[in-house]
Amino acid sequence: MVTASNQQCNITSSHTASLQSVPCVPSNVSVVMDCANNIAVVSWSASRGAVQYSVTARGSHSNDSCQTSGLNCSLNSLTCGSQYTVEVVAISDSCSSIPSQAVLFKSGPCPPHNVSAQISCVSNDLLISWDVGIRGSLDCVTNSASISWDAASGADSYFVSAVGGDDHTTNCTTSTNTTCKVVDLACGVLYNFSVTAKNSKCESQPSTTINLQTAPCSLSAITAFPQCHNGSILVMWDRMKSSDRNTVYRATAEASDQTLLHCNNTGTSCYLTGAQCDLHYTISVSASSDECSSMRSPPYRVSMEPCPPRDVRLKASCEDHTALVSWTPSPVAETYHVVAMAADGHMHTCNTTFSNCSVSELHCDQQYTVYVTASHENCTSKRSQNTTLNTGPCQPSRLSVTFHCTNQSAVLTWTPSGNAQSYYGWAQGGNGDMLYCHTSNLTCTIEGLVCGTLYNFSVQASDGTCNSSLSDPVQSRAVPCPPDAIRVQPLPMQMDMQVMRFSWTQVSCGNTEYMLHLTGELLGDNQTLFNISSCWTSRTFFEVPLPCSSSYVATVRSGSDKSLPLVGKTAPCPPSGVVYRGNSSFATVSWNASVFATEYTVYDVSVLPRVQICSSTGLSCSLTNIAPRNLVVTASNGGGESEGTNITNVVPHARRRRDLSEQSPMNAPVLDIKQPVPTAVFIEWSKVEAASYYTILIKKQGSSSEVQEMTIESED
Repeated sequence: MVTASNQQCNITSSHTASLQSVPCVPSNVSVVMDCANNIAVVSWSASRGAVQYSVTARGSHSNDSCQTSGLNCSLNSLTCGSQYTVEVVAISDSCSSIPSQAVLFKSGPCPPHNVSAQISCVSNDLLISWDVGIRGSLDCVTNSASISWDAASGADSYFVSAVGGDDHTTNCTTSTNTTCKVVDLACGVLYNFSVTAKNSKCESQPSTTINLQTAPCSLSAITAFPQCHNGSILVMWDRMKSSDRNTVYRATAEASDQTLLHCNNTGTSCYLTGAQCDLHYTISVSASSDECSSMRSPPYRVSMEPCPPRDVRLKASCEDHTALVSWTPSPVAETYHVVAMAADGHMHTCNTTFSNCSVSELHCDQQYTVYVTASHENCTSKRSQNTTLNTGPCQPSRLSVTFHCTNQSAVLTWTPSGNAQSYYGWAQGGNGDMLYCHTSNLTCTIEGLVCGTLYNFSVQASDGTCNSSLSDPVQSRAVPCPPDAIRVQPLPMQMDMQVMRFSWTQVSCGNTEYMLHLTGELLGDNQTLFNISSCWTSRTFFEVPLPCSSSYVATVRSGSDKSLPLVGKTAPCPPSGVVYRGNSSFATVSWNASVFATEYTVYDVSVLPRVQICSSTGLSCSLTNIAPRNLVVTASNGGGESEGTNITNVVPHARRRRDLSEQSPMNAPVLDIKQPVPTAVFIEWSKVEAASYYTILIKKQGSSSEVQEMTIESED
C-alpha cells in the first residue's frame, strides 16, 4: 500500500499490491551413493517460498540433473569413476534462488573387465591381467604371483580374490601401489579369480570370473623349525619314493626382504643359516637344481624370533600415575611384554598384542627403568634398550598454616617431596574463590585472605613436568587481627572498688567480636591472684570493677590471636592507721602505707569543694592551726585516688616536752629490720633513755626522690 502525506494529513490508498520474495537458498545438502546402481540420491532441507527444486551435478566428463517438488532427487546418469559438484536451486512461481553451497562426491569406480590370466604349470604362480593393463611375474619359491596394472578410473584401491576348492582361498589388496602379490596358492587346486575396484563410498561389480587349475604337487610336505637366537632354521622332509640315496635335495628360503638362504643334503634335513630376526621365511625343497621343476615341495612358512623392540618412547600421565610405553612394531611379533622397575624395587608389567601398553600404579618420586621384549610362538626377543622414566613428585605432607593478621595473609609450611623443584600453595574459600602462591622453598605466603572466611589450604609439588596430587587439606578460618593497642580510663573509686573502662580500636573485619582478659594480683601479693574474662562482645570497650591496690595485665582477643598486653594498677586503697598528734596550733598527721600509693593528700572536707591541706610522698604531714575534725587522708597513684580516711585517733600533747638541753647526749637506737613478705618490712629498734618520740627516715637506694619520714611517739 502507499500513503500520501502533507503537513496536515495522511491518506492511504485503498488499493494494495502483493509480491512473492525470492525463495531461500536450500541448506544441508547431502549426497548418498547407491553403489549397486551407480545412482546418487541428493537430499536437502526445505526452503521457505520454494515450489520445486532443481538439482545439477557437474562432472569432468558429463553432467546430470533432476527436478522435484520434494526434498530429495536421484541422479541416474552418472559416469563411473568421476567426481561431481552438486548444487540445489529453489524455484518459486516467479523466481529462483541462488545455488546452494556446492557439495563434492564421487561416483562408483569403473569395474575391471576383459580379465585374463596365464598360469605356469611348473610354478603354480599366476599371471593375471585385464584391460587396464594388468601384468604378472612368477615366484617359483614362494608359490606367489606379483600382479601390476594401470590405474582404473575412480578407483582408490583394488581387491584381487582367489577362491579354490576345498576352502582354498587367498587374496591381495592394494591402495598405494599398482602392484599386488597373490600368495598362498596351493598346488593341484582349481581357483576362481576376480578383481574389484573400490573408492571411499563404493566398490565396482566384480570382474568376469576366470577359472584356473594350478599344477599338481610332486614332493611330499615339509616342516621347518626356527632356532631362536641361533640365526638358523632346521628344515625336514621325506624322501621321494622313486629317488635313490644319491639324490640331492636343496632347501631354499626366501625372506620377507627378498633375500635367499640355501642348504643341500642327500638326507632328510638341513640347516638354513644366516636367518635374521624380524623376518618371515617361505621355504621349499626341490629334488634337482631346477627350482621351478615339478619336483618340489609345497611352500612352508616360518618366522624367526622378533628383534629387540626399537624406539621405545614414554609418555607419563601425572594425574593417574601411569605411563604409556610405545615402540616400533615388529613384523613377526605376536605379543609384547613391558617391564618397569623402580629404584625402590617396585615393578609393574603389562602384556599386549599392540605396539603400546600402559603401566599403572607407579610410585611417585621414583626413577623407573623401562624395557620391552617381543614374542613369537616359542621365541622371545632380547630386551630393548633401557629407557628411564622419572615419575612425578609425591604430594607434600604435614601441611601447617600460620595466619599473619597484620596483612591478612597465611604462611604455609610442609615436608618436602624428593623430586620437587617448586611448590604451589592453594587456598579455596567457601564461595569457590582460589588464592595461590608459588615458591621453590618449603614455605609460601598466601595474601589477600578475607577475614572471617573459612579456607581449605593445600599444597602441590611440581618437578617442572608433572604436578603431584594436592596434599591433604587443612581447613582454617582467616581470623581477624587483634586490636593494635588497648586504652584504659579509670573511674572514681567507690567502696574500695574502681571501675576500669578498657577500650580498643575496631579491626577491619565485619561482624568481629572481642573478649577482654585480665590477670593480676590483689594488694601486691603474688599469692592472691585473679583471672577475669569478659563475654564476647561486638563493642569496642568493656568496663570491669577491680579492687583497690590491684595490679593487672589486660589483653583483647578478636580471634585466635591477642593484642599486646596493657600493664597497669588500680588506685590504692585508703590509708589506714591515721593518727593526729598535737593541738590546733601544731600537729602531725601520720598514717600507714597503702599498697601501690605514690602520694598521700590531706583534705579539709568541711567546705565544698574540699580543700587540700597538704600532700606528701611520705607517711606523715605537719599541720599548723588545723583542728582534727573534718580532715581526711587519701592515697593516689597513676590509676587514680582512693577514698578518704577520716581521722579517728587524736593524740594530744599531755605535757611539755623535756628540755633536751638539760639532758646528756642520747645514744642512737639499734635497728632490727625484718621482711616477712616481699612487699612489707617490720622495723624494731632499741629503747633510748629520755626519748619522747622517734623519727624513721626511708630513702630508696640510688634514688634522688624525697625522703619518706615517719614519726612514732614514745612515752616513758
